[in-house]
Amino acid sequence: MTQVESIIKQLQQVLFVERICQEERWKRGDCFNIFQILGVATSEVRLHSAFLAELLNPCASHGMTAKYLSSFLDYVIRRESDPFEFDVDSAKVYVEYNIGNISADYTTGGRIDLMVQDKNKQTIVIENKIYAEDQKNQLLRYFNYGKVKYQDGFKLIYLTLDGHEPNECSLGRKKIDYICLSYSCEIVEWLDECILIANQKPLVKSV
Repeated sequence: MTQVESIIKQLQQVLFVERICQEERWKRGDCFNIFQILGVATSEVRLHSAFLAELLNPCASHGMTAKYLSSFLDYVIRRESDPFEFDVDSAKVYVEYNIGNISADYTTGGRIDLMVQDKNKQTIVIENKIYAEDQKNQLLRYFNYGKVKYQDGFKLIYLTLDGHEPNECSLGRKKIDYICLSYSCEIVEWLDECILIANQKPLVKSV
């Protein structure tokens, strides 16, 4: 058997195993994804930001008041013993929050994907990246906005699928404070907690 024939045989074995696994996933219903069916699986604004905003909103239709937001603070913001005082009951949530036109030097302005703020102006700013590329000075602009408006009373979060760091372009080659999170780790763990919290509400739990 030649080397090429050996490689082809190995590839055929890999494809055979993958086909069997795919058939098993299909039988279990693991391939059913309502978000793909609706065509919004990769939509940052219409799906991911909107869904997170609904969970974090104490006045949202899930009827869990501020329980999800409190859990988010504990699981995500305060996971490294950061106290960050936040009045969850008074929180308001904003999607695509406009902070003005982007300045000529790219140090101010833009649209914040998700912002959560309490009555004391304690603020959480979330840059939600699914597949979009980092924009020029994007995190730097949001950091500058937070520091000017809220001094030390804000947290900047960079949220991606896998938790990778923002690139130098987004940071403006500056050293700024931010929290790096992933859907695959921190958000999944938080959603698992949300399921437990909604144990007495089957519809919310299922969603």
